[in-house]
Order: sequence, then C-alpha cells, then structure tokens
Amino acid sequence: MPLYVYEAVERSGRKVRDSISHPDETSLKNYLREKGLVPLSIRVSESKEVSFLERITAKDILIFTQELGNLLDAGLPIDRALYVLSEHAEKKTLRSVIREIYIDIQKGNTLSSSLARHKVFPRVYVNMIKAGESGGILETVIKRLVIFLETSIAFREEITSALIYPILLTTVGGLAVAVLMLYVIPNFAKIFADMGQALPLPTLILITASQAFSTYWWVVAAALGLGTFFIRGYVKTAEGKVYMDNLKLKIPMIRTISMKLIIARFSRTFGTLLQSGVPIIEAIRISRDVIDNENVSKRLAVLEEGVSKGRGLSAPLRESGIFPGIVAQMVTVGEEAGRLEETFLLIAERFEVDTKNLIKRFISLFEPALILLMGLVVGFIVISMLVGIFSINEIPM
Repeated sequence: MPLYVYEAVERSGRKVRDSISHPDETSLKNYLREKGLVPLSIRVSESKEVSFLERITAKDILIFTQELGNLLDAGLPIDRALYVLSEHAEKKTLRSVIREIYIDIQKGNTLSSSLARHKVFPRVYVNMIKAGESGGILETVIKRLVIFLETSIAFREEITSALIYPILLTTVGGLAVAVLMLYVIPNFAKIFADMGQALPLPTLILITASQAFSTYWWVVAAALGLGTFFIRGYVKTAEGKVYMDNLKLKIPMIRTISMKLIIARFSRTFGTLLQSGVPIIEAIRISRDVIDNENVSKRLAVLEEGVSKGRGLSAPLRESGIFPGIVAQMVTVGEEAGRLEETFLLIAERFEVDTKNLIKRFISLFEPALILLMGLVVGFIVISMLVGIFSINEIPM
C-alpha cells in the first residue's frame, strides 16, 4: 500500500502536512474531506519501507483486539469503535490501517472483508471474525480472539526468553576469544619473537592460530555472511523449504520439539476456530496453513478427506501418523461427547507445556556443555601463554 505525503487546509485556515498509507489518491482525498480538510497537494512518498519501530507486531494486534472488544462491550457500534481506535492507536502505521478499515465499513463492507485486505491480520483472525459476524456473536468471538492471541504470544515469549541466555553466552564467549586472538596474543607473540627462544608446542600452535585468524578473519566473516545469505535465499524457495522441513524431522531432538510445537499450534488454532463457529472443513484447512512444515501439512490433508466422507476425525487422525495414539483416543471421546473444540484446546495446553519443559530440559543440558567448551578454549589460551612465559623466564613447571 503506497505511502502518501499530503498538504491540506483546516476549516480554521491552518495548513497541515502529514503522511499516511492509503489504497489510492482518490480515496485519500475523500478521507481528508471527511476529516474537514481541503487537500492542497498529494504525492507518493519516496520512503516506501516502514521503520522497524513502526512495524505492526502480534502484540499490537492483541491490543487492538482488546480495545475493540472493550468499546463494543461499552455499547459503541463497530464503525464508531474503529474511528476511536484510528485516532488513538499508538503506532502511526496501525492508525492508518484501522482508518482504512473504518472507511471500508462506512462503504458497507463487512469487518472480516475489510480485515482481509491487510496482511497484518492472519487468516485465522479474519475467519474467526467472519464466523462471529455470520452467527451474530462478534463480541464473543473477539473475546476468544483475545484469549487465543494472549496464549500464543505468552507461549512464544516463554520459549524466546529460555533461549536468550544460551545465545548471550555464545555471543559473549565468542567475542572474548576473538579479542584474545586479535589483540592480546599478537602482542605476546612480538615479545616472544624478540626473545628469540624456542617456544613450547602449545604456545606455537596458539600463536600460529592467532596469526591465521588475524590475517584471514575477514575471509571467515565473509564466508559466514555469504553462507547465511545463500541459505536464507534457498530456504525461501519451494525446494529449499521442503528440504528444511524434512531436515527438521530427521534430527532427533529437533524432530521431537518440532512435532510437539506443530501439534500444539494445530490444536490451539483448530479448537479456537471450532469454538467460534467456523465449519470443521474450513477449520482444518486454516489450521493446516498455520503449520510451518509443508511435509506435515500435506499428511494432515487426510483429515479433510475423512471428514468430507463422513468418517469423522479420530480415524483419519490416526492414519496421518502425526498425532500420538493418546491424542487420537482423546479426539474419539471428544467426538462422542460432542466436545471436540474443548478436547483440542486441552490437547494444545498439554503439548504447549510439554514443549516448554522439553526446551528447558534441552537448555539445561546445553548450557553446561557450552560453558565447558568456552572454558576449555579460554583455558587452552591462558595455559599456552603461561607455558610460553615460564619457558622464557626458565621457571620450572
């Protein structure tokens, strides 16, 4: 959506200048007139990229959904609620998006169709709103959306926070070794060279490694940069994504974590969609879309086929080979009791807890190994330097 810079005059005669994202110039002129502004000039901004701080995040969508629900509960009609949010949203980009949704509503479009025009709202979000509109329970669906977004964000943040310390430890340890190799050891190497004495083997190995690192560090950095660039580019292709998806399912530890994440995400989405009144076939299709693994998503296609043929959900679930037997049994009970949505939400909670515990257990093993590795590297450097110093000063070991 293009970003326009406009100049306009208020009724009081004051001139204003601002920028805004809008579908086209004509609709922008109409919007300005609705605001009581007379447009003087409109041009497309040269800056097409949204700054990092202005990007709309999942938290922004959560806050928008919460505030929209509160305004609707207070008795405001949907268009008035959107107008209020378009004036008071924290981020300018979000205000612009809400403003465009408000204009669409004023033109007679539904909320779901207006949301669908903006990529910041995921498909599951749009379909839940659509189901709420169809069933006349929009306020209820918005409350469920808030719970869904809160749970998803909290789960993601908990996993991210668990990974912060190992990443920080690796970064700090790597920088410390780099400083030693680039600055500290070369200075000692000059001292050793001036002495002109034979050095112990560990000290020679260290000095040689430091010289090589000092000379060719840029080659290593360039190779890592290019490698990252090409790998990221390859993963974005259809072939690369399939390869990476298959690779995730071949590495034992990563496979276990990935499968638990997939089951948790599918179950959370599917259960919430069913709870909001989305038809079961459409709910399966959307839930498959949120799975970040093409291989698993294709294997879950049997669910749509099974339901469309009247076989129910539990039998195709077993045939897919994705879900453990206990899950299929829970789904069977849920189908018989007519509580399928609650069953899948319970499955989601269980696998989210399992995933968090598994990641914490993995990190609890990974952290000591990482500390030990860093200790061995730094210890080798220190001991090699001390051995060299002692040999020069002829201090007995």
